[in-house]
Order: sequence, then C-alpha cells, then structure tokens
Amino acid sequence: MLGFVGKANLEAKQEVAAFMQRYVAATNSHNFANVQPLLQPGAVYWFNKKESRGLPEIEAGFNESWNYLPDEVYGIENITWLSIDKRSATCIYIYTYQGTHNGKPVQGKGRGTTILVKENGNWRIAHEHLSIPQ
Repeated sequence: MLGFVGKANLEAKQEVAAFMQRYVAATNSHNFANVQPLLQPGAVYWFNKKESRGLPEIEAGFNESWNYLPDEVYGIENITWLSIDKRSATCIYIYTYQGTHNGKPVQGKGRGTTILVKENGNWRIAHEHLSIPQ
C-alpha cells in the first residue's frame, strides 16, 4: 500500500475504512439525504454510463439506480488502499449489487475507484468511478 507509514496513517486508514462502511450503509438506505453529507459539493461521479458533477446531478443518478432496483443492496469488497495520508485517500474495490427489477432478480459486480478528501475534520468523496468490465 503506497503512502501508508506510521501511526498517523494507521489512524487515517481506520477513519477511511469506517467512512466507506458508512457510505455503503447510506447508499443502502435509498435516501440521498443520508448520502449527501458524505460527498463534496463539487464531487464528480462516473456511473450509470454517464458523468455527474455536483450534488443535484449525483442525486439524480442515485435516484435513477434506486428506481431501477428499488430493493437494491449495494456492497463493496476487496478494498485496496492505493494511498492514504492525513488529507486524502484513494482506493479501488469490487462493488456488488443485487435486487429486483420488474419482479425479476438482478445482480452484478464491477470495479470501483473512490477518492476521498478530508476537510474541516471530515472525510468526503471527491470522485467515484464505477465500471463493469466488458
């Protein structure tokens, strides 16, 4: 793991790992009011085959996903932290989803990248990129 040395970074690793767990729980609440505080206002998301910049566009993307899979359960597995310091962290992972669409089961997985920044003592997502390997 790059950028991971010493006690300060151990604390940062624990913080960002806990943050990602909160993010998954907020996503699974299907309520953007729970997700929004975890995002930078100018965050950029690449998912659902499009780019979303800022909270209104990101909220629309989340709502689109939740409408498509109203009982979706989202997960993150195999997180690898590429860099962690006191103010930023970058990770890659496998994301999973399952639910039903029009009464039929749907599930899948893909690759994710998340960049976190710490401002005023709080971690926030600056960028997320989700893709499905071809």
